[in-house]
Amino acid sequence: MTYRMATLEDIDLLVAMRLRFLEMDRKENRNVDAYNTIRDNCYTYFRKALADNTCDAVLAETVGECVGTGILFYYDSVPSAFNVTGKNAYITGMYVEPDYRGRGIGTAILNKVVETALKKEYKVIMLNASDMGKPMYEKMGFTKSVNGMILDRRTGK
Repeated sequence: MTYRMATLEDIDLLVAMRLRFLEMDRKENRNVDAYNTIRDNCYTYFRKALADNTCDAVLAETVGECVGTGILFYYDSVPSAFNVTGKNAYITGMYVEPDYRGRGIGTAILNKVVETALKKEYKVIMLNASDMGKPMYEKMGFTKSVNGMILDRRTGK
């Protein structure tokens, strides 16, 4: 297994893996309009974010096949007592193909994304954990946090 950072040349691969992560690659889950919109928006996002260094992605590959990814994006917020620099990193898209799970690939990807964030001096690293991923994150030292509230105006409410 090899692990490497994605480049602009990997955008097709990153988009395909993102759609797998979202389970939108399955025909039974595919709403064509949503699929096309998310696919197109992922292309736009990765093209911009990889170019301006507001995103890094780790690829796990074996024999020319990508079997796992982890995406890390960066943003600045107002400095606070909790985060004196205001530099934040967020991990998303942690995904390992089902046939490759249980082999430490997710842990290796997580180590690489955390190492990448720390090298860039992002000391506050956040994520939302699935039930499946929670034990791995806890082993790495992630702890629960209060998520706060959200205003969602997508439905016009």
